[in-house]
Amino acid sequence: MSFLPRFHLFEIADQPWCPDRAIEYAQLCLTHCWNLRLPPIAKASSADVACEVLADNFPQLSSFTFVDLGSGGGGPSATFERLLNARLRAQHLPSAQFLLTDLNPHPREWVALTKQQENISYISEPVDASRCGRLIPQNRKECRMFNAAFHHFDDPLAIPMLQSAIESADAFIIFELTARDLSSMLILPGLILIACQYTLLRFWRSPLHLLFTFVLPLAPLLMVFDGFVSIMRCRTSDELHDLVRRTEAPGLENWEFRSGKSPVMYPTTNVHWFMGVKKTANRVGSGISCHGPLLCFNANVNHRTEVDQVEWLTQRNARTREKDRIRPGVRLTSPHPM
Repeated sequence: MSFLPRFHLFEIADQPWCPDRAIEYAQLCLTHCWNLRLPPIAKASSADVACEVLADNFPQLSSFTFVDLGSGGGGPSATFERLLNARLRAQHLPSAQFLLTDLNPHPREWVALTKQQENISYISEPVDASRCGRLIPQNRKECRMFNAAFHHFDDPLAIPMLQSAIESADAFIIFELTARDLSSMLILPGLILIACQYTLLRFWRSPLHLLFTFVLPLAPLLMVFDGFVSIMRCRTSDELHDLVRRTEAPGLENWEFRSGKSPVMYPTTNVHWFMGVKKTANRVGSGISCHGPLLCFNANVNHRTEVDQVEWLTQRNARTREKDRIRPGVRLTSPHPM
C-alpha cells in the first residue's frame, strides 16, 4: 500500500533533447544497480533476487524464452541468463533462452552480448510492445519481461502493452527496483555514491565523465532526479491489477496474477514484481518442446535463422503490418529504463 499518489512526471533521460551520452550513462548505471552487491549488508544483488523470483514461479524454466521488451543497451537480461542457466545446467536441464527487443534497437550492444552468451539473441527490427503479436513460435513458451521499464508508460500506453501480452504470450512479469514508499526514497542519496563509484569503475580514463561526475556533478544529479521520478511513476500491485482488468482481454479467467516484494538490502532496497501466468504455462508435459527454434539473430552465426523461422517471421510481420494499417496505434518502448 503506497502512501503517495502516483504522478506521471517526466524523466530527463526520456526527453528527446537529452544527450545520447547521458542516456547511455543512465542505462549503464542502472544495469550496474541491478548487479550491485554490498556485502555484508547485501550479499545478493537485485538481479540475484529477481532470478529467485523467476525460478520460484516458473518451474519449467527450460521451456521458456524470456522476451525483454525495452531492452535498451541490454539491462539485466545478461545476468538473468547467466544465473538461471547455471542453475539449469546443475540440474542437467536444457537452457532457458532470452530475446532482446526494443522499438529503438541497440544491435551494436546486443551483438557484444550474444558473442559472449549463446542463449541470448535479439530482434534487430523495431518491436512495438503494444501490438507486436507473438514473438516466438508456438513450440516454446513466451514470457515477456519489463525490467524497471513499465513505470515509463502512462495508463493509455500501459494497457495495450498488457493486453498484447495476455493475448499473445504465455506469461509476463514486471520488475521494479523502486516503489512509492519511504524505503525507496531513502535510496536517492545512495544514487549519488553509486554514480560516483560507477564512473570510477567504468570511465576513470574519460575526462568528460570525470568532469560531469566530480566537478560539475550532472551525472549524479541525473540519476537522483530520474530516480525520484521513477519512484513517483511506479504502480502498486492493486493498480496493476486494475490495469489488467481494464484491458478487457479475452480469456482472463485462464490466467493467474501474482505479486510480491523480495528484499535485497534492508530497509531500503527491494525487488517489486507483478506477473501474469497462463494457467497452462507451468503445466508439466504440456507438449511444448524445450528445444524449439528462436526467432532472432545471434552474433555467433552469420545468418538470421533456419528457413522455417524466416518464413514464420515474415508471415507474422505481414500480419502485423496489415493489423497496423487497419487499426493504427501508438508505438511503445522503454529506451531508458529507470
